[in-house]
Amino acid sequence: MSKLQFVLEKNPTVVQKQAIKNLQKECFGDVDIQSIEDDFIAKEFGRIFAYKENEIIGMLGLFKRNITFAGKKITIGGTGGVCVTAKARRKGIATQMIKRGLEVLKKEKCDIACLNADLKKKAYKLYEKVGFKFMKRKISFENIKGEIKYDTGTMFIPICSKGVCDLIMKSKSIFHYGRGYW
Repeated sequence: MSKLQFVLEKNPTVVQKQAIKNLQKECFGDVDIQSIEDDFIAKEFGRIFAYKENEIIGMLGLFKRNITFAGKKITIGGTGGVCVTAKARRKGIATQMIKRGLEVLKKEKCDIACLNADLKKKAYKLYEKVGFKFMKRKISFENIKGEIKYDTGTMFIPICSKGVCDLIMKSKSIFHYGRGYW
């Protein structure tokens, strides 16, 4: 079992900042730089770090925003940038971080949590095991240029409101979760 630490985004140490850069390069080096700059602009409010002894071996970003969907005000939480260094994978570390992240989002009173899974990679199976379910239609978000973009691979889980999650999942409307992807 790894040691987990929740850190507000405004308080990372120099070591944690460097670990963020290193892990992002290792885990997301295949993501198009233009997409990162234009689309992944939502800012984390905090991170979960996983440690083995004194080494950071994983991280997960946490997001939160208020939106309106179907005339209802909703607080959505999100997890993004889930990354575990190659030498520490397949040991349950990502699962631990996701579960801890969901606990934080519950304390933040998020109705639901969502994330976007790269369907070409099989990491979505991990999210399914934790309880996330795929939306069967596209979602939309606004990028840095103000363009509305559409994507698939979005997964949801109820946090504080199963009713809100059911509303979103059963609706036929496109779920627009605001400015910036995570």
